[in-house]
Amino acid sequence: ITIEIPKSSSLFKIVNILEDNKVINNKYAFIIYSFFSGKAKSLKAGEYLFNKENTNRDILYKLYNNDVKLYKIVIPECYSNKQIHSLLIKYFPSLKTFNNYEEGDFFPSTYYISKDTKIKNILKIMNDKAQEEYSKIYTEYKDNISNILKTKKEVLTLASIVEAEAKLSVEKPKIAAVFLNRLRIGMKIQSDPTVIYGINKTVYKEKPLTKSELLIRHKWNTYRISGLPPTPICNVGIESFYAVLNPVKSNNLYFVADGKGGHIFSKNYEEHIRNIKKVYKK
Repeated sequence: ITIEIPKSSSLFKIVNILEDNKVINNKYAFIIYSFFSGKAKSLKAGEYLFNKENTNRDILYKLYNNDVKLYKIVIPECYSNKQIHSLLIKYFPSLKTFNNYEEGDFFPSTYYISKDTKIKNILKIMNDKAQEEYSKIYTEYKDNISNILKTKKEVLTLASIVEAEAKLSVEKPKIAAVFLNRLRIGMKIQSDPTVIYGINKTVYKEKPLTKSELLIRHKWNTYRISGLPPTPICNVGIESFYAVLNPVKSNNLYFVADGKGGHIFSKNYEEHIRNIKKVYKK
């Protein structure tokens, strides 16, 4: 059973709430035990989860240690800030915008919050986690691609494109290599998810992009701009960030989806066209 202990509740109010909800059998026994344990004056308010197996000792220690009920929030890899906002607003109805945060500022992971967690705190936790995880890897491996990408943000931006393109973890270093090869020779990145992001601020779209959509002018359209877009296009998992800093060695410049979740890679446009024809003949 979930019980709410209001702020500034006295011990007597707490035991009445517990007894009324049949969490304890005898409030006087609980009061005596609380005083003898030395914890009677240090019980905390909050939302608690109790069950029939909890003894007086278990209940007392939960209240003393503020072992409150936690809610699990899962932030999937490749979610954009727009999608994270839609997810968090279920827990924080007053949430407006992430004005202080850019795309890519949050780390996809599982987080646990209590009922009284403030939205600004969970956003800071998610951002701090991102800074910690990315900085650690960037510092160790940045020299691998420093001739192409100069900053951690550039790595994160390319990693977000890899995140959106790759369905298989094993292919992330291969896809990263393709985009790095393109950047090195001044070729446009030409990634569909960047076009989609510019249209709806996520990398997901139910129907394939049309030719007219590929021509839309916006600053994330890597068919029109040279180099990287101004921000990441989603929030990035550690595998994709690592892949950009540790790409496979290859001369590949193209890839096409094979229809099975993976991709077929090629070194030149002619080979790429042949691969496209193979895929679509199937």
